[in-house]
Amino acid sequence: MTNKMYFGALFCTGLLSLAGCSSSSFSDSVAPSSSEKPSHAASVITMNDSYWQVESIQQGGTIDYSYVTMSIDDGQISGSTGCNRYTGAVTLDAVNEGLSAFTVDNIALTRKMCAPALMKQEQKFVEALNETQLYSIDSGTWLVLLNGDKSETIKAISTSNSTKTTAPRASHSEKQPTAPVSQKQDVIDTKQTNNTKRYTCETPSANITPLEVSSLGPDTLGLSLNNSLHIVQLSRSASGAKYTNNKNVVFWNKGDDAILSINSGRYHCNLLK
Repeated sequence: MTNKMYFGALFCTGLLSLAGCSSSSFSDSVAPSSSEKPSHAASVITMNDSYWQVESIQQGGTIDYSYVTMSIDDGQISGSTGCNRYTGAVTLDAVNEGLSAFTVDNIALTRKMCAPALMKQEQKFVEALNETQLYSIDSGTWLVLLNGDKSETIKAISTSNSTKTTAPRASHSEKQPTAPVSQKQDVIDTKQTNNTKRYTCETPSANITPLEVSSLGPDTLGLSLNNSLHIVQLSRSASGAKYTNNKNVVFWNKGDDAILSINSGRYHCNLLK
């Protein structure tokens, strides 16, 4: 009886010892070492294939609807100055929690003539790019460029690129949307950035004056009249399509005819062919 009790106690002690060893080995294999910390590289935001709309140049605003843009990808920067297209080489470090290096070289532009205000803004924008040495990302939304003195040169907001957006494909059985059969007003095709139409207009005082209508971007027109530029944007109304801004300028067109209203003055225009 004594021997049975002795071997029973010895057997239980052995089981407890094995359980202790097994528990210790399991915890050692799961617990991370102090050197195995999450890598910050996994959370780094990339600037490749990024698109930005400029909201501020040298801490001043941009001309309404002029659409100054920046596209950054694979060591290249390109976009619109609000007048011409531009391209250049960009060198930048990966985004981190502080400031990162950002330099632009070899900027080349197309040579389209624009209104003086737009050309002045273009020059200011190009100079700001050339001065830039640093950048940071604010709240994952804003790109802030700075010069060597850490003064802001350009501030831009992130924009989505429609060509990069994927959507479910429609099956063959689904009906595709069709364009409206007709509309009361004609929409000028602003996809052609070099598209310019010329009109002769009768002024409110019955004089004749020329009008140039140029595309400045998606759904945006520049109206050059009497050495003044009026920038208007496409809007929809009960009467059809029209172009307006917040300065009491309204432009309608239908076929070869157009009407331009500036404040209380009304111009009746005909397209030159």
